[in-house]
Amino acid sequence: MLTGVFSIDYKVIGNGDKLIVFLHGFGGGFESFAEIAQMLSDRYKCMLISFFEKEPEEVLNIYDYYHYVRECISKVQASEIIVVGHSFGGRVGIKLAANNLCDKLVLVDSAGLKPKRGIKYYYKVYTYKLKKKLGLNIENYGSDDYKTLSPIMKQTFINIVNHYQNKEIEKITIPTLIYWGKEDKETPLEFAKTFNKKIKNSRLIVIENCGHFSYLQSKSTFYNCLRSFCGK
Repeated sequence: MLTGVFSIDYKVIGNGDKLIVFLHGFGGGFESFAEIAQMLSDRYKCMLISFFEKEPEEVLNIYDYYHYVRECISKVQASEIIVVGHSFGGRVGIKLAANNLCDKLVLVDSAGLKPKRGIKYYYKVYTYKLKKKLGLNIENYGSDDYKTLSPIMKQTFINIVNHYQNKEIEKITIPTLIYWGKEDKETPLEFAKTFNKKIKNSRLIVIENCGHFSYLQSKSTFYNCLRSFCGK
């Protein structure tokens, strides 16, 4: 495990020449991709990273997680590096790909783009800021998950979700698989279409009747798509 402000870890299973790095979403852990990694370990080394096993000692941003993963990858010899990122993990994967630190990229219901907000969203933000400035009660604002976070993780979360990568994805030239649940409400299908349009060497697969966790809701399909993509 790496030291410093991080209390997070990684493990590697399998003995292949190629390395698949699995990056989970916010609130996930080793278990997020464990079954898929086990299924692929007959042919590949699979690195499972757990970002949030313990709370960091100080507020972090997306660059901290990017540098952490980069260091993890540097410790494993591989002929090819494939990064698979779900949701928050996709943000880190985008940074790795844009900086030519992997050979292939898989974005699964990935975050990273600036969402199109409606008038209700901006009204809620304005009301929140106004009430906070006036010292009024703001406990009813924010998602349930956000409310349960510690002050360090709340600011870390804010730093992450306010980091937009719309321009960064245009730097990606490596083969990219975009795997998406058609019913995703967290990172809508418009995100997938934008990724597909802006990343030139990309392919989009949309899975019917699946949401934000499409890789778990269509596990066998995801496994087959991933194995085919990694083997090319």
